[in-house]
Amino acid sequence: MSVDASKLVIPGHGTAFYGSKNLLPPTGPLGSGGFTLTGVPPTGWTNLGHTSKQNTIAFTKEGGEKETLDTYLADAVRTIYSSSSWGVTIPALQFDEDVLDLAFNGDFDETTGGYIVPGVTDPVEAAIFLYFKDSTGALGFWLPNTVVTLGEPPSNDPAQFSELPLSVSIQSADEAVIPAVDGKPGLFEIFKTGLVAP
Repeated sequence: MSVDASKLVIPGHGTAFYGSKNLLPPTGPLGSGGFTLTGVPPTGWTNLGHTSKQNTIAFTKEGGEKETLDTYLADAVRTIYSSSSWGVTIPALQFDEDVLDLAFNGDFDETTGGYIVPGVTDPVEAAIFLYFKDSTGALGFWLPNTVVTLGEPPSNDPAQFSELPLSVSIQSADEAVIPAVDGKPGLFEIFKTGLVAP
């Protein structure tokens, strides 16, 4: 591995896009015709717009703990790992139809014009593309198979924008969408300006 400062990214700005489950990103998703912060998104994708800079978009990971197994004959014969689950929290700020549908999967009231939040919220299946950019390049994460719902209740701080924290559970991708690696299903793909396959 060589030392290369061009491989670094400071995610100074970013946003999230969503589309139908298993929606493919465009070829070269960080290049021309790909994702941008404010331009027209690629076909089938919708930009969720403003998200919190204070809390930022963040990955979560639970599980994956290791346990060393002994036998009566010897210690530390084998190490096993528990299953792990990945997710993303997107602190959305725009109270518009796209964000409300992902958070609540409700509908508009034709009489009042308000958005109806159902008592039981069915999660939304979607593909997500996370896009981060600095002055030297961009970083992207394509999550083709996710389930999206509201995470924490909406929060209010008089000194900050009101948030709708979207909770994204990342599920294994179909092998036809992301090829398996050594028999293990893929979860997501990472793109970086200048990153090329060996």
